Amino acid sequence: MINKKKIWIFTFELAGIAKVGGLGEVPANQARYLKDKFDVTVFMPSHGQVQRQMNTAIIEKLDVMCKGKINPNSFSSIDEIQEYRIEYYLLNKEGIKIVLIKGVDDFSSSFLENENIYGKDVLMGKVCFFSLAMKYYIRHLIQNNKNGLPDIIHLHDYHSVIPFIALKQELNENDLDVHSIITIHLLTWPRYGLDFYHACGVDDRKIRIKLKDGFKNFSIKEIHDLIGKNVKKGLPTVEQMGALVCDLVTTVSKSYLNSDIIPNCGNELIKFKSDFIWDGCDWDYNNIRERILSDNEKEIRTFLRLSKENTITRKDLRRFLLEYKLGHLTKSPLINSEKVLQVINEISNGNPFIKNGTIKPFSSSGPLILTTGRISPQKGFEIIFESMPTIIKHVQNVKFLFLILPTDYSLNEIKIYASQVKKYPNNVRIIFGVASDIFHLAHLSADIFCALSRWEPFGIMALEAMALKLPIIATRVGGLQETVIDIRENPKEGTGILIEKDNLKQFISALISMIKLSELGELAKSSNNQGLNRHVFKKMVKKIPDKKIKLLATKNPKLYDDIMENCLKRVKENFTWEKVTKKLIRLYDQLLI
Repeated sequence: MINKKKIWIFTFELAGIAKVGGLGEVPANQARYLKDKFDVTVFMPSHGQVQRQMNTAIIEKLDVMCKGKINPNSFSSIDEIQEYRIEYYLLNKEGIKIVLIKGVDDFSSSFLENENIYGKDVLMGKVCFFSLAMKYYIRHLIQNNKNGLPDIIHLHDYHSVIPFIALKQELNENDLDVHSIITIHLLTWPRYGLDFYHACGVDDRKIRIKLKDGFKNFSIKEIHDLIGKNVKKGLPTVEQMGALVCDLVTTVSKSYLNSDIIPNCGNELIKFKSDFIWDGCDWDYNNIRERILSDNEKEIRTFLRLSKENTITRKDLRRFLLEYKLGHLTKSPLINSEKVLQVINEISNGNPFIKNGTIKPFSSSGPLILTTGRISPQKGFEIIFESMPTIIKHVQNVKFLFLILPTDYSLNEIKIYASQVKKYPNNVRIIFGVASDIFHLAHLSADIFCALSRWEPFGIMALEAMALKLPIIATRVGGLQETVIDIRENPKEGTGILIEKDNLKQFISALISMIKLSELGELAKSSNNQGLNRHVFKKMVKKIPDKKIKLLATKNPKLYDDIMENCLKRVKENFTWEKVTKKLIRLYDQLLI
């Protein structure tokens, strides 16, 4: 039997364990298609998930204990020595090994066991104890089991960089090294002083770094200085550190690589070792639709008074969601932050349209506009709110549904967004948190998905929408312009409309045009046998504001349905996880050579 090369993946999120957004999907799905060729192990902070995993899977406590003392004044308000003890728990999920790093003492557990993955008060502590744990773990292997050492370490985002540097110092100290790759999903510009690196177990020992003219050895201070000369003076970001110390730098789209990663993370220091790997999506339209119907069919038929002979259409699903299901959620949307819960509870008083749980459904159905994602200035939700007076004026029964994830950094936005729901109670609903009850149902029910990011490395939310035949309006930024095809530029393969970021006028035109296209498609379907009423048809086409869309609709009344099919086809042919992971495997093979 051939021994597989060992891949270690460092991440703060992993689908099936703990995740906030799209990042957690990436290592989880890549690992599924790496495991046949490689021996894959994922390392991550436990985020309080060990006990939950014990209830659902076999989990083994490893015979390793990391313990020591630390002055945590660089990441907490405490300025006195603290003792810490850290344990390692191994579980196996479908051939992928996952090691959860768990704090045992009160102090380290207050960080590692906190379920709020990126909480303001705990993030640096999580990074620090993850780093100390990985430094000790690699030292343990060097002393006791060198055969267990990895061949490649793959870092996901900056949270894994300092743990990797601490680990690499231990390897270099013993004349060992490891191939490395970092995937930067989104630049967030964290800057830490050397005191924090030292608290994380990084010292002054030199590590070997890949430069354009070969490998050279640098101390942590020399790395700081080198970055300062090539990018900007002052403290380097952790992302710049990670890009320099790793053998290969990747991100999730070609445009983000060239516009953001290379210029901001090292320029010529990293350009020669940079590449991109698209994210993917394995959502299966037929399977998801069958499951949604199976889970909800009795309720749907009862509420809509449909007999068993009636086929349940997308329009039926939409009415069921808007008029019934929103008010009958089985589970409260998942939120792990106490600060966020407190704000939501405050705004829920006197507002039946905003609750962490059941909210008031709409009294009627209508064209449904869906948007999802983490609350952040990045996502451009404000443009949707600004468009509402005009959109509602033109399409009075339009419905906007926001399934969005609040964080400790968005407490003010939660209040602002909630006020919009009170302002437009007949047109807007927001669910804060992971609404697993209706997430897929909403995608199957909606008419248009909005991805109005001001910057977007990839935009997996748009890919997920397309996988469920949901046409997109997206901004022409980052990865969105690589996944979404503008129907005006390519009528045969178009999956939606691309607009310029922060362009309210373009968004309003695009959204009204897509709504009218959808309505035109419904009219065409209902007129199959009798033929289109030309007067009604011309009247509807006239209401399409975008001239190119209007012309296309004149030639093809079923254009909206064609766009739906194009969406599904594009994902299946280009963006399944199996397809996109093939490039990652090629990059691994190049590193190993």
